[in-house]
Amino acid sequence: MARCLSSIAVIGLALCAGPALAQASEPLATPPDIVVEDERPQGEAPLINLARDIAGHPRPRRPLARFEQPLCLMVASHDMQLARAIAARIVDNAKGAKVRIGPKGCKPNALLNLTEDAHAQLVAIRKSGRRLFAGLSPRELDKALAARDPVYVLQASETLAASGEFIVPQPEAPGSNSTPGAVNAIWSTGRLKRETREDMLAALVVIDAKAVAGLSSVQVADYASLRLLAPTGEVDPAEAGAPRTIMTLFLAPHGGPSAMTRFDRAYLRALYRMPPGSFSNEVLRAAVREAARGPVEDGR
Repeated sequence: MARCLSSIAVIGLALCAGPALAQASEPLATPPDIVVEDERPQGEAPLINLARDIAGHPRPRRPLARFEQPLCLMVASHDMQLARAIAARIVDNAKGAKVRIGPKGCKPNALLNLTEDAHAQLVAIRKSGRRLFAGLSPRELDKALAARDPVYVLQASETLAASGEFIVPQPEAPGSNSTPGAVNAIWSTGRLKRETREDMLAALVVIDAKAVAGLSSVQVADYASLRLLAPTGEVDPAEAGAPRTIMTLFLAPHGGPSAMTRFDRAYLRALYRMPPGSFSNEVLRAAVREAARGPVEDGR
């Protein structure tokens, strides 16, 4: 049984989850068929609260983080066949949301780890003072450890200008040898003034392996897809009986959705379809409207 900690490129430090590591990038084997919950279209009203819950109740006029660089996924599990199936499904979900996929041999920036005692291993990292990946503070690790579900989610992002330029922390500060300091050239786009965007640098999802017993690879992959690719929060237990979402999978594993629901996919599509720097209220409104309309042409 693996109980060690191992270093991993890009993310810095990841949990050692045994010998089975599946890296997914382009090209993949034949992708799995997309399975979507057979559900009736919902009106917008019951979807609004669900949207806020799934996104983690973000501030309305703050951009939501997303991967602007190609996704390079690694799945760690003691079961190689399971790891491969989950990795292929996550990548296919990402393609459905128009997320770019990195080439073969890319450096991982997204890791799903199915491990025996996620909480104990993360606590050990916290006590050691080591960092999981750049940009993650001890406070964020503490927040992840307080999760109600047997799932721990950690994401690192950085704020850039909406056009992608780096934002100078101290604009117009004097440079060396009395040269002028750097300035921020941030351009607004339209009256909504999308001046900044949040670029996801890396995402880590750690799940207790015993919690996935009895679940299908599709269920685990679809849940992990949302948590890796988008800002998410734990869904309130009351939502288990509201409009369906894969985010309730660990609240009611025996009655949870068999795959991503219409709203889950609408949220991912809206997040990556909207212009860079779109406010969270714009993204969620677009997701709610799409989910309320019913299935789209490609059935996703």
